[in-house]
Amino acid sequence: MDNRDILYTFFKAENERNWELYKQFLHPEVCWELFSKEKKKIVGIENYMKTIKNAYLNTDSKFSCIDMQISKSGNRIATYLVNNFGVRSLDIFDFKDGKIYREYEFILD
Repeated sequence: MDNRDILYTFFKAENERNWELYKQFLHPEVCWELFSKEKKKIVGIENYMKTIKNAYLNTDSKFSCIDMQISKSGNRIATYLVNNFGVRSLDIFDFKDGKIYREYEFILD
């Protein structure tokens, strides 16, 4: 499975709230930087999982990947995501050892 396939499976697991599968794609040193009204930096798998689960509390929100651009090495992927409420984001994923190592998420709305 290449990084593109990993990311599509990761997104599917997120939309299905399959947290056990989702967690398997995270590098032990994962870092997620979220740029919205405030900047947040989430470091480590446990903090990442806690944050993503909290984001989906009391909502059935799902999203679609509208566009995906892959670097020549395949280790950086930029995505354009839109959820069913119309909220848009640009997300950049860096991969290390076949896992998501860095995520930079920019909320556009």
